[in-house]
Amino acid sequence: MNFRKSLTAIFLGFMLLFTSFSPVLAKEYTDIPEDYWAAEEIEDVVTKDIIPLYGDNTFRPLDRVTRVDWTGWLLKALGLYNAPITSEPAYTDVTTATFGYENIARSDQFGLIYGYTDGEFKPQRFITKVETASIMSHITKDTEVDTDIVKQFADYTQIPGWGVIPFSKAIKYGLYVNYPLETELNPNRELNRAEAAVLLARLMKALGLVEDQYKADEEVQEEPVAEEPKEYILSVEHLENYGKAVVDRVSITNLRRIILAKNVFKVSFVEPFNSTKHKIGDVIPFYFKKDVVTKEGTLLIPANTKLYATIEELRDKKWVNKNAEVYLHFTNMVFPNGKEYPFIARVLNNTEGVLVENYWLKPLEYTVAGAAIGGAAIGLPIGAANDRSGDGMAIGFPAGAGAGLIAGFLTPGVNFKARANEDVLVELKVDCSLYNE
Repeated sequence: MNFRKSLTAIFLGFMLLFTSFSPVLAKEYTDIPEDYWAAEEIEDVVTKDIIPLYGDNTFRPLDRVTRVDWTGWLLKALGLYNAPITSEPAYTDVTTATFGYENIARSDQFGLIYGYTDGEFKPQRFITKVETASIMSHITKDTEVDTDIVKQFADYTQIPGWGVIPFSKAIKYGLYVNYPLETELNPNRELNRAEAAVLLARLMKALGLVEDQYKADEEVQEEPVAEEPKEYILSVEHLENYGKAVVDRVSITNLRRIILAKNVFKVSFVEPFNSTKHKIGDVIPFYFKKDVVTKEGTLLIPANTKLYATIEELRDKKWVNKNAEVYLHFTNMVFPNGKEYPFIARVLNNTEGVLVENYWLKPLEYTVAGAAIGGAAIGLPIGAANDRSGDGMAIGFPAGAGAGLIAGFLTPGVNFKARANEDVLVELKVDCSLYNE
């Protein structure tokens, strides 16, 4: 018996020793599989409370990152998140009521992230990959770098001129991310949360490359990190459904109003539009004619808010009644008070995702015109020859209409045109968050 007790004790002691050295993952999120390409880095930044989870314990790796969110995460990664604020930022679009004001102020006093030449910080604008490369280059130690290093990537010519040197330095230091294609940088694409996790995880492992002025001293690092306010849903409200909306819900939380993706809105052209007078990359302004208010009475978007869309593709009209097509990507909106929010949406008119005239517009116009012309050109001579004008017109109008219909289908299509104040339906592609002031 004593031998059996001793053996049991040894076994239990061994198991206790083994489990005490076994790593325990603190993963709380529910939407990242273990084989996800950035799973390790996401685990790192979530465990260290660099990037927070959403209220439903999801990480949402493909969500795009705003400038204010990136600012707060970068401060955490550098140990500056709780540094005392010694000065106020001078940006014209940032006040003490701005979401993330303290982080913007800290970033400004440390010189981490610069604003724009118009004097704004644009906290709710999505940050791009080239902008993050510029930040990584800015905060790391100087080094000689050959800009030809970017030429190993197939899309290096897409890097803006101001971003070539910063991107070259970031590549040399390994502070960049190019998933899923290793041969492409996609420099102008907006950064997503998975890519942000990879960048920040790599930065924390390479703090020796960071200039001392951008790192916290021990005294600051030892201070406890202030917890971000917890978000919870107060209610779920509803928007007007324009007949095509898959979703009509808005989540109202203690921090923001979240207009869910797939909601549909009616917006209007600010100026007359003609597809022949525009090119790819042009920004087209729209606006909301009236307040966007939930059925329960919550104001979301005030009247006269501007909404901006970029022309992503422009297809000319072609033969056999192929109408011109305009592909728009809605990016942001600006309230009358100057406050800006991301608004990622697409057109949802007669053809989803594209502005195009109705396919039957030109054939019907040709049919009417052909009927009138054909009725006179064919009917009158026939009627005169037979002294029966009524019979001649009866023959001429159908013949002309038929010829017009055929001509309408066989000739080139029409360009897309819109009048000022003409309405367009747009569908949200991602959730739109309006933070409480």
